[in-house]
Amino acid sequence: MGSFIAKMLLPTVSSLVFLPTASVAAKRGFHMEAMVYFFTMFFTAIYHACDGPGLSILCFMRYDVLEYFSVYSTALSMWVTLIALGDFDEPQRSSVTMFGVLTTAVRIYQDRWGYGIYSGPIGSAVFIITVKWLQKMKQLRAVYPEKSVYTQQVGPGCCFGALALMLRFYFEEWDYAYVHSFYHLSLAVSFILLLPKKNRYAGTGRNAAKLSCFALCCCSVTPGTTKEKKDKTKEKTKDKTKKSSRTVWTVPIEKLWTGRCSTPILPLYNPPPSTAVKGTSISKLKEMNGWK
Repeated sequence: MGSFIAKMLLPTVSSLVFLPTASVAAKRGFHMEAMVYFFTMFFTAIYHACDGPGLSILCFMRYDVLEYFSVYSTALSMWVTLIALGDFDEPQRSSVTMFGVLTTAVRIYQDRWGYGIYSGPIGSAVFIITVKWLQKMKQLRAVYPEKSVYTQQVGPGCCFGALALMLRFYFEEWDYAYVHSFYHLSLAVSFILLLPKKNRYAGTGRNAAKLSCFALCCCSVTPGTTKEKKDKTKEKTKDKTKKSSRTVWTVPIEKLWTGRCSTPILPLYNPPPSTAVKGTSISKLKEMNGWK
């Protein structure tokens, strides 16, 4: 009985492999892709938990809604991973991503179990990437991207992706619990391999964007750490105090007259002594000074 329950819970537990995938994507600077992988992990785990024994309490939504978002999030993860591999410039990157988000939602709402739910996004993304890379090769007259991308990312990632699709559509009848769990594992590995090593739009060094709780709450993504921010604010305040050390709002520390005079009072004005004018008599001087 215990082995049967563990077998039924295996698809739910295997859905958690998308959590390390989201962590790797966030580490590489692909924050949007990380949120999509987390979205996939959440709805896939809840959907399989509703099928498991004794976990019906986790079904906080209708079963058909969980089923829809489980399939939709998986297809969306494939789409954003391939678009990230294409390394498009803005605004092409955001436009192509939103095109896939909208068309995939409509396609899966129409049919959730056909082959087109995954072949449509994958085929469209591969076609767009091929056209873009061929144009780059024509401009550069060389292989684009580098050969290491084909050998280390594209080749192994496509192999694990093909294995995942084969397990999903052709071998689930053998043993659903084990086969579907390996499907989750191979799909997560393919996402990690196909995702580029670094997002060139995420910044580098101190300007690297950090995915924090403020960013998830629709606040701005702040570059750098809080410690660097505090140091910068301290430096700014020091510069301001140095520049504005003598203003109308500050009291001068130095006494105005003590440093310049021997006594702390205003200096008295001493007129220069008047020199006697030669050739004038005393009576003439009295008349000049107004004396009588």
